[in-house]
Amino acid sequence: MPAWEPFSRRRWEALVRTPFGCLLRLFVGRMFHGGGETGTGELGLGVGAVLILTAMPGLLVSLLMFEKYGSLIRWLRGDGVFDPFAATIPDEYFFIVLSASVTGAIALWRWDSIFLNRRDHSNLVALPIPLRTIFFANLSAVLVLAALFALVVNAASFLLFPVAVVGSQGSFAIFLRFALGHAMAVVCASVFSFFAVFATAGLLIATLPPVAFRRVALFARFALAVVLLGLLASVFTVPDDLERMSVVNAHKLAMLPPVSMLGLARTVWVKGNDVFATGIARAALSAIGLTLVTSIVAYAFTFRSSFLRIPETADISLLPRLRLSFSRLALVLKATMRTPSQRACYDFTTKTLFRSDAHLQIVSAFAAFGLVTVAQTLMSIRADQSFSIRHSPSADFLSIPFILSYSLILGIRFAFEVPANLDANWIFRFWLPPGDHLPRSVARWALLSLSLLWLAPACFAVTLIFFGWLDAVLHTLVLIACSILLVEVLLVHFRKISFTCSYPPFESNAGVILVAYLFGFFVYTDYLPQMERWSLLTPLRTLCFAPLFAIAFGMLYAYRKQILEIDKQLLFEEQSRSAF
Repeated sequence: MPAWEPFSRRRWEALVRTPFGCLLRLFVGRMFHGGGETGTGELGLGVGAVLILTAMPGLLVSLLMFEKYGSLIRWLRGDGVFDPFAATIPDEYFFIVLSASVTGAIALWRWDSIFLNRRDHSNLVALPIPLRTIFFANLSAVLVLAALFALVVNAASFLLFPVAVVGSQGSFAIFLRFALGHAMAVVCASVFSFFAVFATAGLLIATLPPVAFRRVALFARFALAVVLLGLLASVFTVPDDLERMSVVNAHKLAMLPPVSMLGLARTVWVKGNDVFATGIARAALSAIGLTLVTSIVAYAFTFRSSFLRIPETADISLLPRLRLSFSRLALVLKATMRTPSQRACYDFTTKTLFRSDAHLQIVSAFAAFGLVTVAQTLMSIRADQSFSIRHSPSADFLSIPFILSYSLILGIRFAFEVPANLDANWIFRFWLPPGDHLPRSVARWALLSLSLLWLAPACFAVTLIFFGWLDAVLHTLVLIACSILLVEVLLVHFRKISFTCSYPPFESNAGVILVAYLFGFFVYTDYLPQMERWSLLTPLRTLCFAPLFAIAFGMLYAYRKQILEIDKQLLFEEQSRSAF
């Protein structure tokens, strides 16, 4: 054992016992495990699970590169001279965007855990610890988290992508240069993305009063999620646009992150001989430095005031006007509910959804995905020269409300699984009998009202403007029927009051659930609009949907009938595999 090792170990053990070391461990652990309030029943993902989830996208994409850049594959394609530093630019941009998107998504996910909350204030303000120690410990935890995720997100591509591209070149110098340029680009993209989110939060804290910050923060996170998803979608257009643009326009686009991160990789690859790459590399480093300095300075100036004001801002409600306007709009719907229990549980479900920051974040993430997909669809419609002269809507046009419907319904359904406060679900245990079928009906009305209440009129109005009243009526009816069918499929095994049950143990089958969601998305937003377009060419064909929906609803009814009564009992504690 080296002589310095016991000394360094003793110094480390002494550091972790200091107030700074204890707070650093506390804040890092809280950022991994969540920073919610007591009693919310947070989803407990271990450190290993979080790291594996963040590393998985880079690993899967890197493995796919072996098929694209393998020497045998290139020989079969008849590729001539292969220049890895030029041929890999589109894929390098994809890795940069993937790194920025995943790291930014993690920062948005852990937004509340990064900043101190009411529990931290209650536990730390009474201790004899200087406020500057708390600040530096929390800032150090943020820096540790940023560095850790920058490495973990890109760990697989550090080695696998260079091996796939230049592993057959037979030159270790080329391999090392390619790997170094790639590592610099993707790590800088991760750091920029993380601190861009952190800087946004710091600027909002510095410029807004506490009440406004809590309400604006939700919209800021939603906007950042849209930006990250749009950034991920840019991998299909930006590399081609750079080749088609003029030199002046390409230079303007390349100066923006994360496109400018390509300059970092290119500068290392060509040893600084590319003047254009060197220029955009400087722009990339400037952007990273600006976000880093902005985030730290803004957080440093506002830390004391924001920390001391935590008790005043912890219980500020979200979206009061939206919740009030929706309640008025839903009066007609509530009048159709037969029992006071249904109306009470419906009020509890909708108000909890609009009141809770965590649940609104989930719905916002799904809604952001839907909006980005709709934006891509609108771009394809805009490129269609014959759209304005058609007598019937195209499949892309018809798919837009289906995309929004699927994203919103699925997001709300997923939010139903997240408990609001398990300490308060005793009232439902005491009030509702175990065999009551009220949960499914309440969830059904909530899903349909929160989606179709505004989506169906919008769908009818837009289709009426472009294609006339007949197509508008038929399109809206098909959308309503498909949305109802989707809701029924998602509620087949639903037997809980929303937000009152513990988390389902879905970690073991999370992959299967994700594949099912993606498969359902393609069926719902691609095949159904194509079938509808075929039917609208001859409106009488729309009658073909009637037997299809009848068969689908009949199968669901028959499946529910064969479910055992014990599996229909009202649930408050998940102990078996989730079936949603």
